[in-house]
Amino acid sequence: MSAPTISGTLHERPPGDPGRWAAVRRQVPYYVTVLRRTWRGSIFSYAILPVIMLASFGLGLGSFVNDDSALGGVDYLVFIAPGILATSALTAAAGEGLYPVYAMFQWTKMAYAMSSTPLAAVDVVNGVVSYVTFRLASATVALTIVLAFFGTLSSIGGALLLVLAGTLVGAAHGAVFVGYAAWTGSDSSLTLMFRLGVIPMTMFSGAFFPISQLPEWVQVIAYALPAWHGVELARMCSTDTLDAWALLHVAYLLVVGVVGWWWARRAFGRRLGVQ
Repeated sequence: MSAPTISGTLHERPPGDPGRWAAVRRQVPYYVTVLRRTWRGSIFSYAILPVIMLASFGLGLGSFVNDDSALGGVDYLVFIAPGILATSALTAAAGEGLYPVYAMFQWTKMAYAMSSTPLAAVDVVNGVVSYVTFRLASATVALTIVLAFFGTLSSIGGALLLVLAGTLVGAAHGAVFVGYAAWTGSDSSLTLMFRLGVIPMTMFSGAFFPISQLPEWVQVIAYALPAWHGVELARMCSTDTLDAWALLHVAYLLVVGVVGWWWARRAFGRRLGVQ
């Protein structure tokens, strides 16, 4: 059976157009239902696992790491705490933006159901990205509170900025993952994204050790990864060391997010039959 299609173009608003923001609000009850049914399953990944990592790496391995000069003059626990938050946001973005979005096209067909209402393809994209961003913001708030209990934050202002930084990291990657999930036609490619995308970006993001310890050619690759920019921005916020470089990190992540959103918009339009 061929997939349902809708008529028009990607930039056309359908009959009965509710408006861009009203269209997103109309999707809220659906995503509230999704959240109520799935939040328990994500507690371990979004809250408990980062705490375990922080305790094992920061308190366990950290007791053997004595060269704080290579860590910017801070303890290893303080060094990795914002890195764990940023990479947790990255992992959560993959969890929310890959399989659930793929399911909307391949398994539940929810994207086609949404497109049969007065919602344009871009409205469906905006709804998905908004929900993913909300989930990531919630997880970031919880992790920031945990970091405060571990004594790794320098100030309340830094903690608030850390929440914004973690949300930005997750949203930027989440938009890319949403676009990838809508673009791909095989669930095996989602696993490939975790293996060749999420895991390498996490390991070479600078979250667990300074990138400067790597060979120069690997450093160049690491600096080009949005994950590294996210970790550096989070570390600046948590240690109150924001400078002009923070603007570069923010701009880089914003560009990644915009490109991801554009990709998602095109991919949704193609899958929904909008040319």
